Amino acid sequence: MPPGVLRVLFALLLLSLLPLLQAGDLPTMDSASMGNCINAKKLCLDDFTCKVPFLYLETCFPFMASAPQKPENQEGCLEAAQQLQNSSLGNCRCQWRMKNQDICLAVYWTIHSTYGLGNYDLGGSPYKEIVISKPRKFNHLDLLESGSMSQSSPDLCMKSTNLCTLNDRCNKLRLAYGEVCSVARCQPLRCQQELRVFFEQVADNYAHALLFCPCDDGDDVCGARRHNTIAPSCVSPARDPPNCLILWDTCLQDLLCRSRLADFQMHCCRMDPLGNCVGIEPQRCLKAYMGLIGTVMTPNYISNLSADVAVSCSCQGSGNQLEECMRIQESFSRNPCLTKAIKAQMQVHRQLLSKSSPTAISQDSFQSRGDPSYSVHISQDSNLAGRLQPWVPTISLGSLTLVLLLLPVLGHL
Repeated sequence: MPPGVLRVLFALLLLSLLPLLQAGDLPTMDSASMGNCINAKKLCLDDFTCKVPFLYLETCFPFMASAPQKPENQEGCLEAAQQLQNSSLGNCRCQWRMKNQDICLAVYWTIHSTYGLGNYDLGGSPYKEIVISKPRKFNHLDLLESGSMSQSSPDLCMKSTNLCTLNDRCNKLRLAYGEVCSVARCQPLRCQQELRVFFEQVADNYAHALLFCPCDDGDDVCGARRHNTIAPSCVSPARDPPNCLILWDTCLQDLLCRSRLADFQMHCCRMDPLGNCVGIEPQRCLKAYMGLIGTVMTPNYISNLSADVAVSCSCQGSGNQLEECMRIQESFSRNPCLTKAIKAQMQVHRQLLSKSSPTAISQDSFQSRGDPSYSVHISQDSNLAGRLQPWVPTISLGSLTLVLLLLPVLGHL
């Protein structure tokens, strides 16, 4: 082959690689961590104008795992927090299941520590926007077996339990929390921990089927099965429930609970003065709701005969803080956004689990019934900024291979 032709081929190969070597492409492989509060803190500490107010703000709230208290120099702390809003820390967030989540949340709440100082509003979620992935369909064989196991009863909560039992992962995780949450072996802290593990690691379709299974009016047996999913006798015994204000302060003392509570406020509690939901996406609200399970603010159904939910606390003895206490309590018990999301999910599972033919249970069934925002999440998932297409590594490897093969030839030109 003439040397001129080889040079042209080599130049074309280099040109084909240039788009992949652009500054905006390769770094996007780590784009998920770029807005991470841990990385943002490192950038801040390398910048003197950011480092000084950040270190000062840390002295305002030296124990980030404690409930926020007004610092002695509140004005100076507010000023430091304001200075950091335009820094690398200003818009940092954490990921739902990230490694070192507690460290990331500690950084976030240092920057946003002024929220919650005698104020119900925690100022927004510390978590990055979560894409609700498309639910997996139930295994058809499991569905058939579950149906045969509950032929004599229309109890859909029993059918949901059977489905979980027949799925290896769901059954293993459920047994893990059942062991430490049983009345005979109740270990409250271990129980809360295992509940968090269950609802974070089990597939959403199984978690939703257990937690939001529909029951006919007056069906006490079905309602009891649904109510006992979260092991209330161990996690939140009804006898002598704590004051909601005390429960709130206890939650704020824990970084994870405080974060999940802030996430719940953002995605389930946005209402206009008339009490109408504003921009609430039901599936995202349910995710935030389930995120609280396993914390001191664990919500549950109020009884076996109701689909209404509440947190196990009361407002007795609240004194002049009764209004604030009621607001905390009613963010669950009188929350139209949450109620709507739960009822919509129950309707989805009533239609799915009542079907006689398992082949009718498909991913399309999940999408076409219930939550209109579901398809929005799917479209967001397919268009996430900075996501590398699966063919990019293939092209890169192929081009690089060709270049390496041509190098010996080019060396003799």
